[in-house]
Amino acid sequence: MLKRILPFISAVAIAFLAITAVQAYEVPDKITIVRPAGNKKLNTWVKEVKFPHGFHAINVACKKCHHKESGKTLGEFVPCRECHVSDDPNDKSGFYRAWHSDGPPSCLGCHTQMRTKGGKNPVGCTTACHKPG
Repeated sequence: MLKRILPFISAVAIAFLAITAVQAYEVPDKITIVRPAGNKKLNTWVKEVKFPHGFHAINVACKKCHHKESGKTLGEFVPCRECHVSDDPNDKSGFYRAWHSDGPPSCLGCHTQMRTKGGKNPVGCTTACHKPG
């Protein structure tokens, strides 16, 4: 009797764990990147960024952008502005540099690096992130 029940219980447990893992966190399709409160705009034309997170989540490993995350914090991603708060554009860990530094994990750095390798990703301010309108 136990030999018949044990595989069934194991299958139910595996199914439960799989469902729990999938529901552990939801990856948002689109997010709006908002400047931290009190952080000054560098230009008047700079708009908030509507970021295609779902597209990037499919094509880029989470850890590439969420560089402070670990297996223990997976799914508990903190907004970038929690750590990158300084509005000094020269501060290497500031809000501006999080998006505009020379290499990954910054948006501009990653796009520029991929573009130099023959990619077609947008790198212009108003054609990529800060689209008018």
